[in-house]
Amino acid sequence: MAIVTPGGDQGFHERLIQAGVEAIPETEATTRDVRPARVGLLNLMPRSAMETTEVQWFQYMGEEVLQVEPVLVKFDDDWRERDGASRQQILRRYTPFSEVRERGLDGLIVTGDNLEIKQHIGFASRDPIPDDDIKYMRSLEQVLNWARENVQSTIYSCLAGHLALRYFHGLPRQVGGEKTLGVFEHDVVDPSSPFTRGMNDTIHSPHSRWGFISPEEIARVPDLGVLAINDEVGWLLVEEENEAGGRDLYVQGHPEYGRLDLHGEYMRDREEDGKIPKHYYKDEEPGEENVRQTWATDARALHANFVAMLYEKFSRGSSADQA
Repeated sequence: MAIVTPGGDQGFHERLIQAGVEAIPETEATTRDVRPARVGLLNLMPRSAMETTEVQWFQYMGEEVLQVEPVLVKFDDDWRERDGASRQQILRRYTPFSEVRERGLDGLIVTGDNLEIKQHIGFASRDPIPDDDIKYMRSLEQVLNWARENVQSTIYSCLAGHLALRYFHGLPRQVGGEKTLGVFEHDVVDPSSPFTRGMNDTIHSPHSRWGFISPEEIARVPDLGVLAINDEVGWLLVEEENEAGGRDLYVQGHPEYGRLDLHGEYMRDREEDGKIPKHYYKDEEPGEENVRQTWATDARALHANFVAMLYEKFSRGSSADQA
């Protein structure tokens, strides 16, 4: 959010700018549009997790002063909406991509999916699922191409981040020997980014994934910048300038998770996997009463920065107005 400085105090305005504060002159503030930011959610999760995912991504944005208009997005002729499919009913609430594209978006979030390893579709091995085996991959690529050129900022979460990095830059996604599960502390290595503005030097975030793209692979691409990283589990946030004049964010963890989301995953998978989320339960003793949420403030800051970036753009004439 921006500080509006009095028109007759240029020195105060410049000192705020030098301190890294988003500031605008009073004369400019009076001309700004304050309509809600249109933020799309392309929800790739299984039916059982779709409604939870909707809440996860908008819960922190709902705490902001600026208004956000969620736009739930589905693929055109989405195969997941076929007769008898598990997602058929819920996808009726979603808007086809062609309609969303016509009106435009200020921001977009592309969620992860459970299609990480072959054992999730009936195989015994834990090899990564090839992109070509993901049925919606061609439809997803259409959205990726459009968003890169027309949306001020897109967040690619977990598997979607890996798929986007593979599609745009050819970076290989690998699968570890065990699932990365827990809440981890990350060093903020670039506090100058609009995504990390105002954050502490270390931030917390949940992780829940099999796959990863190594920091060494990220470093091979000059256009990619690591914003936050952990020595044990790798990067959390990577940013890149896009062709719409904004910035996109690749997220390898789950800062959008609520307090009990990891607990729910543990309870669901404990008989199959048995792995306890690290740094999540008090004294590492599983139980709802022992959950310690340590990432909420960091999640709020990240989401606030995302919304502020959208506001900064659309207040001067947004992609959603120009599409």
